[in-house]
Formats: sequence, C-alpha cells, structure tokens
Amino acid sequence: MSSIPLPKELSPGTLLDLGVLAATLSHCGRGVRVYTGCRLVPPARISIGDFSQIDEGVRIFAGEGATIGRHVHLAFEASISGGGSCEIGDYAGISAGVRIVTGSEEIQGGLTNPTVPAEYRRVTRSRVRIGAHALLFTNAVVLPGVSIGEGAIVAAGAVVHRDLKPWCIYAGTPLVCIGPRDPAPILAAATVLEDRQRCQPD
Repeated sequence: MSSIPLPKELSPGTLLDLGVLAATLSHCGRGVRVYTGCRLVPPARISIGDFSQIDEGVRIFAGEGATIGRHVHLAFEASISGGGSCEIGDYAGISAGVRIVTGSEEIQGGLTNPTVPAEYRRVTRSRVRIGAHALLFTNAVVLPGVSIGEGAIVAAGAVVHRDLKPWCIYAGTPLVCIGPRDPAPILAAATVLEDRQRCQPD
C-alpha cells in the first residue's frame, strides 16, 4: 500500500460541517449530508430535510426559494436554477445531470440574457413541484411551472414540459405515460423506516 498522500482529486468526498449548514441554511434537518464541491446559493433560501444528501457537483441557485424534503438525494451535477422556486418532496431521487429550471427568458418582446439591464428583459419566474417518492433519471430536464406527481418516474434524458400524474412511469419524446408504478410497497417501506427513526435518539 502506497504511503503517498492522495490528492483531493483521487480522494473520497468530504462532508460540509453540519454546524455551518445549520447556521446558514433556512433549515437543516438531522442526518443531512452535503458534500464539498457543491454550490448552495443563497443558503438562507434553501431548506433541507432530515437525512437528505447533496453530492459534490450539485448546483442549487435557489432564486425565490428551494425546499428539499426528507430522504431526498441530489446526485452529481444535478442543478436547480432559473430564479423561481422549487419544492422537492420526501424520498424523491434526482439523478446525475438532472436540470430543474424554475424560470426562463421569454422569446418575444425583450432582450434575452442577464448582461443587459432588467428593464430591457422579459423573464418568467415560476414554481417547480416534485412530489414525494418521484424519481428523475439521468439528464432529465424539468421546465418552469411543472408539477410532477407523487411517485412519478421520469426516464433518462426526458424533457418534462407539462404536469405529470402520480405513480405513472413517463418516457419518450414527447413524454408519455408508459405504465403505472405500484405505490403500496414503497409507501409501506417508508412507514417502517419512519417508525424506526422515531425510536432513534437525535
């Protein structure tokens, strides 16, 4: 075994201090894991629920606010941006490279980027809601104003341009429901886990 110290590029990720997160975030639940190398801006508009994990490389530009529920995972290079607001429900999974967009330039009636003064731009900000137990696979894109129902599945590379129903599996271009997802075992497992965690000391 080599005794040469590993550079950070070859070393396991390190976690941000929970005390710092608790002092700077709008809310930081117990057991939260946030890895160095992510961006959380501004922290005062970001709430993270119990046992959630944010991997290195994640970018959250909270805009009007970002609320992340319990047991949520945001994987490497996922992002939230656009200046609006975002709400992610408990147990949701946001896979690598997913883009959640909460606002966008309008293509008519104004200049279209932040290098010009605000009075010359036309920008729409909105809210994105992702329901509990939803799972968005790699490189999916969620557009402004969309609500994704509880337990819905979004296939890799999909563009979510409309609201999605609960407990449906969506794929394709354009996005269509290709089948149902059984909620019963998922909700039962969540109930067992929550009962166990209530018995654990903080």
